[in-house]
Amino acid sequence: MRVDPLERRYGHRNPAEDEMRIRVLGPVDIWRDGRSMPVVGLKQRTLLAVLTLEANRVVSHDRLLTALWGAKVPVTGRRLLHNHLWSLRRLLTAGGELVSTTTGYSLRLETGASDLEAFLTGTADARLALSEGDAVRAAEMFRSVLSLWRGPALGGTQPDFQAIEGAALEDLRIAALAERIEADLTLERHAELVGELRLLVAEHPLNEALRGRLMLALYRTGRTAEALEEFRVGRRRFRDDLGLDPGEEISRIHQAILTGGSADVATTDPVSHVPRQLPADITRFVGRVEDLKRLDALLPENQGTGVIISAVAGTPGVGKTALVTRWGHRAVSRFTDGQLYVNLHGYSRGRPVTAAQALDQLLRGLGVADDEIPQEIDERAALYRSTLANRKVLIVLDNVATSDQVRPLLPGSSCSRVIITSRDSLRGLSVTHDLDSIVLGVLSPEDAITLLTMLVRDRRTVDEPEALAELAELCGYLPLALRLAAAQLFSQPVLRIGELAAKLRAENRLTVLELAEDPGVGVRAALELSYQSLPESARRTFRLLGVHPGPDVSIEAVAALTGAPLLKARAVVEALTNAHLLQVGPDVRLSMHDLVRVYAQELGEADGVAGEREAALSRMLDWYWRAVSKAIEQVAVLDAHVLNLTHAAEVPDFTSTDEAMAWLETERHSLVATTIRAVEWGVHSPTWQISCCLGKFLYMRNHLDHWLTTAEKGVSEARLAGDLRGEAVTVSNLGYALMFTGRYQENLRHQQRALELWHTIGDPVSEAKALRDVSYGLQLIGELTQAIEIGEQALALSRQIDDQMGVFIAKDNLALSYFRTGHLGKALENLLECQEYWRQEGRVHDEAYGLLLLAPLYIKLGDLTNAMDCFQQAMSLNYSKDNLRVEVEALNGIGMVLRHQERYTEAVEHHERALDLTRRIRNRQLESEVLNDLGDTCFVNGDSIGALECYREAAVCADEANHVYQRGFSRRGLGRALHALGRTDEAKVRWREALEILGPTGVPEAEEVAGWMREIGV
Repeated sequence: MRVDPLERRYGHRNPAEDEMRIRVLGPVDIWRDGRSMPVVGLKQRTLLAVLTLEANRVVSHDRLLTALWGAKVPVTGRRLLHNHLWSLRRLLTAGGELVSTTTGYSLRLETGASDLEAFLTGTADARLALSEGDAVRAAEMFRSVLSLWRGPALGGTQPDFQAIEGAALEDLRIAALAERIEADLTLERHAELVGELRLLVAEHPLNEALRGRLMLALYRTGRTAEALEEFRVGRRRFRDDLGLDPGEEISRIHQAILTGGSADVATTDPVSHVPRQLPADITRFVGRVEDLKRLDALLPENQGTGVIISAVAGTPGVGKTALVTRWGHRAVSRFTDGQLYVNLHGYSRGRPVTAAQALDQLLRGLGVADDEIPQEIDERAALYRSTLANRKVLIVLDNVATSDQVRPLLPGSSCSRVIITSRDSLRGLSVTHDLDSIVLGVLSPEDAITLLTMLVRDRRTVDEPEALAELAELCGYLPLALRLAAAQLFSQPVLRIGELAAKLRAENRLTVLELAEDPGVGVRAALELSYQSLPESARRTFRLLGVHPGPDVSIEAVAALTGAPLLKARAVVEALTNAHLLQVGPDVRLSMHDLVRVYAQELGEADGVAGEREAALSRMLDWYWRAVSKAIEQVAVLDAHVLNLTHAAEVPDFTSTDEAMAWLETERHSLVATTIRAVEWGVHSPTWQISCCLGKFLYMRNHLDHWLTTAEKGVSEARLAGDLRGEAVTVSNLGYALMFTGRYQENLRHQQRALELWHTIGDPVSEAKALRDVSYGLQLIGELTQAIEIGEQALALSRQIDDQMGVFIAKDNLALSYFRTGHLGKALENLLECQEYWRQEGRVHDEAYGLLLLAPLYIKLGDLTNAMDCFQQAMSLNYSKDNLRVEVEALNGIGMVLRHQERYTEAVEHHERALDLTRRIRNRQLESEVLNDLGDTCFVNGDSIGALECYREAAVCADEANHVYQRGFSRRGLGRALHALGRTDEAKVRWREALEILGPTGVPEAEEVAGWMREIGV
């Protein structure tokens, strides 16, 4: 494919030569093979436009829904959205890919694959050419990118969307047009611009930039009276429409024309010496849009003459200097008296630059002769401030170590602006000066991938998109790490991206990212400089934080880890956060960047300090155990005699269930990771007890992966310790975790093993509990007769030992088996007794679940009023527990009641709300249950096709969950829907499958299916 010079410069290509280009700067379409491929349908065009505007970033479901329907999203909006996206995906070819994520969709586009991206890239490069004084090239480039516009942007999309988003794009076009005209004015093309500018001003009468350029063009062609008339017309229009006088720039042009100023009336008087000291611009720069906007607020015309200072801080390697350099070049035309730059070497292997040395460099940059620079620092600072007075200079003070280093370098009353970069937060400077602080974070995943693509510059980024995304993640989205990785790929064309990613996964990432010929530019070297600047107490804490395996940590856990009093731990953590080696989140939790953590782990494993690790982990594990057990006591009844609960004064004091649940959720990842790390390192403190306590919480929040992981570690630890009680309780905990992942037979085996252990130990209370667990396991695999038999044994044993709690839990379990087998009277009697007991004991969680069992029973008995009341009460009780499973079952159950009341639209709405929540918690068994009920509602409402779709999805979910009842119910429903659609032979197949699944369980639904088959002669 031929590539023209403009493409090499900024990605603008002839669309006829592209495989595909999405076009939004005019009617929305796809250009392919030299012709326009229309996108059919208002909604599909709107979707394509939204995704293109946010190309390579994830667009949330809510934003997509709002773009299509505004505030009135239909009940089936999500399903319709997926259909539109599926149709859209078929239109995309090489150069674009529609990717789904858990939160939304992302349109992955290659460089130049949309006219918007080509326009934005091209205008940025054209502006750079203009700032560098190359007006010829700038004018040519602006004309080229402006030719991409084919009419009003976003044509053919939703009117409200086009009105808002299209207007923003139009502003970009007008800005580029004004700058193209500025380039033409510089080239003295005044006469040929007058006609074009008159039309533009008529179209945009309140645009001062365009009117000012028209005045300049008229004045420079000798038409002074017309230029002054343009100002009078504009001033009247501004006052009438806006109630404002004309702005500073157009007023200055007017004054210069009145006084007969030079043709270059838009500029200020030149100064004798104009420094241009900024480092070379960063041409391959992505993201940082919001940070650049904050720096834009520093521009001279937006402020008075007070000292305006911005400090850009952040982790080593995050791109502080790159951001400031990029912004400085963007804003170069606004600082007409030049730019000063000093690297103060606050974090480098040499000595930092002193304030006196920096002042000497700055004064020389301002044109002060050597013999005029005083020796005393105060005199230098005074001369520096005087020289800067009334000048518009950008002053960049890079790599600052301390506030004292930089204070003498700040101007007094001046139109100049100061930007500081530092790894330190420079809090002291904010006390003495008005400081606008920007803490720079890592790049977004999308921007990190874009940067790698720009740096590697070959087909590997297209051929290995998944490896590219993984590489960006392994680099922690840190710009320095990304550039180091790209440098290795660029210098080794045969090295595949996946190979480099695999090496980073398997080896020390800091070592892999180093360049052998220049290790001083690596991430490790940058971090070492920050580490060495810390006091010893902060270094020790930093090393030990490498022991903590979780994603974040509380200050209390840091105190436990280090063995320090809380106040001392706070002071040390403050030093680490000021150095940006630790980050403080909005919930006041502390975290490390991935690569910073690798460095901390390295230091913790070094000779002479490695022995600290196990002791630190043991201290933290003990603290976590005391805190977890105290939190769980607020949530559920614990087997205190088995778990050996202990408390201490330094753990959090939980005063409510909500508070305890919130703490557990916040600490969840850290608790799971610490449990795993303890097993790996052989730290045998209360690991299995923590895993059992966590099981109750992880179940309530449906964190099944974490539950399964910690439960397995708990069993392993209890067996290693030779603790039979520990093994019994952990085996049961693991069984329940397996049950909720659809492994029902494995659950039953684990519960039977726990029963054997408790019988051997001789603990009747725990043995009764184990019998209940076995009974429930049997019920789940469809062995209802045996489940009832074992359940009655559990009830008898609990009565024998006078265990009231055990009695009612056994009754609750039995009720479900009675309900399944159609013994509705027995089920109702048991459940009502249990509900009374749960209320008396304040067991809100059990009461909510009891209501969810009672409500379907009332439906079977025809009592819809009581059924609705039970579901609504369960919802109300759940507000204090925040258990999504309860909310799903309650919403779905309300849909069932509404179906029986023939309120089908409301019923579907409740089912679909339940379905959305179920997909959030990723529970396939529950999803199949909701889909079966939604199918039943569609069926009785006469929508057999909709019902068929629901039952098919339910069958897939139930098979994945291996849930016997939902597998049978989905086949039962499929048969009904197929029969109603006249597909009787297919219906027979599905009903036979339903009978094979449900028949052995003895549930009434099996006989119902058999009756339908007899009706059709089977």
